[in-house]
Amino acid sequence: MTHAISVHTSTRFLITAGLAVASTLAFALPSLASAATYAYVNTAGEVRTVVSGDPMNAIATAPGIAMHSGVLLLTNPADGIVGDNVSGI
Repeated sequence: MTHAISVHTSTRFLITAGLAVASTLAFALPSLASAATYAYVNTAGEVRTVVSGDPMNAIATAPGIAMHSGVLLLTNPADGIVGDNVSGI
C-alpha cells in the first residue's frame, strides 16, 4: 500500500510542476515571440537598435534616445543604416 501512495504522490507532484512550467511559458513566450528590432537615433546622432515587443515600448526603453527621435521597424537587423550618423541632433 505504501508503494501505491508514493507513486500517486509522485504523479501528482509531476503534474503540478508541469502545469506550473506551462503557465509560466504561456505568459513569457508571447512577449518574446512578438519582439522585433527597431532603429532609433541616440543623443550623439548615431543610429542604434533596440529589441522590443512594440514601438511604444521601444521608445520608452531605447538607451539615450534623442528627444525628437522615433523608432523604425527593421525587417533585417543587419540593415545598413545601423551605425550611421545623423546630423542636426
